[in-house]
Amino acid sequence: MTTSPTTSTPTPTDPRRVRGLGGVRIVLRRELSTKLMTTAFLLSTGIFAALALAGPLLMGGGDEERPTLGYTSGAESLATAVGQAGGESVQVEQVSAGEARAAVEEGRFDAVLTEGPTGPEVIVETSLDPTVGALLSSTASDQALRDAAAAAGVDPTELQAGAADPAVVALGSGLDTTSVLVALGFAAGAVVVVLLWGIPLATDVMQEKVSRVVEILLTSIRPWQLLAGKVLATTVLGLTQLVLVLGATAAGLGLAGGLPRLEGVDWSLVAVSSACLLLAIVTCCALMAGLAARVERQEDLSSALQPALAVALLPLVAAVYLAFEFADSPWLDLGSMVPVLNVFVMPARIAVEGMPLWQVAASLAVAALTAAVSFVLAGRIYAGSVLRSGGRVRLREALQRG
Repeated sequence: MTTSPTTSTPTPTDPRRVRGLGGVRIVLRRELSTKLMTTAFLLSTGIFAALALAGPLLMGGGDEERPTLGYTSGAESLATAVGQAGGESVQVEQVSAGEARAAVEEGRFDAVLTEGPTGPEVIVETSLDPTVGALLSSTASDQALRDAAAAAGVDPTELQAGAADPAVVALGSGLDTTSVLVALGFAAGAVVVVLLWGIPLATDVMQEKVSRVVEILLTSIRPWQLLAGKVLATTVLGLTQLVLVLGATAAGLGLAGGLPRLEGVDWSLVAVSSACLLLAIVTCCALMAGLAARVERQEDLSSALQPALAVALLPLVAAVYLAFEFADSPWLDLGSMVPVLNVFVMPARIAVEGMPLWQVAASLAVAALTAAVSFVLAGRIYAGSVLRSGGRVRLREALQRG
């Protein structure tokens, strides 16, 4: 037999109750002072940052070790051509003829190019590296062809023009993968903050309700002020930890030599993605805090938070799918304007095809309005549930009493 929720005895209201944003600031300072410099926050942030810093170093960075090709004085011309053709994919260094075999045996070089009695020879320990082999083969063939053309009185440049590679015509769209991954990375960062900090926020709301601490707090401030202060504090905490961990990751990649190059990324994309990140966190955390006020038991909390978790996870999945599978379709354009979905899809659309400025402004306005509506909705649920005890509060009743 289930018992219906009952309303607790009204707590006397202080006539000097703080009004407006003053109450929000009081709650924000209280939440930050009790959580920002705590042992739990510092320890968890330190562990995450240490793992992010050590991960790239333990994995050896993002760049594979380049093969090294040595050459003796007689093979300098061919080795120089190999180095020019290979660029950064191969390292070319000179070695004396007497040390050629020892250098390969000791592992200092993957191969050494020498001038043999009948032509170029390559000294290797067991087998020739595929990259070096391909470069040597193509470069030697090109050099032999040039020498033959010069001997026959043919201009090598004319011969090269006649054997020019065919032009490549790409039928698909030129997707800037780096920019798309940056955009989706911001969306994933929002989900990470919601999961790591939104759930503890919901647990805190439920515990304050069960312990009836909230009744004391609401004698001085209004429910929406308490909710707003908690959501803002959670956003600050989550973003602080996210920035520190990402900084440690970048430092680890830089030390390991695997830091990705972002020269082609438009900084306007970063600015819009940051705004979308902030709006997504506020929207989802507000809903989680409001829904958590409906329950009193830990086992009921996960089911109560499912709508808010769906608001965070499903749009992220949709953004990834639309960016890579429907990049040339109107669905990506539509997703960038739909409430809730747009904060995850709009950065990906900007990376894929760009957006007119008026559409960016309109989408951000829709996202801000969505965050405001979500907060109002969560505030009504919170106000209609947080002072009721005796069981789970139905969503309709919470909205009616809020």
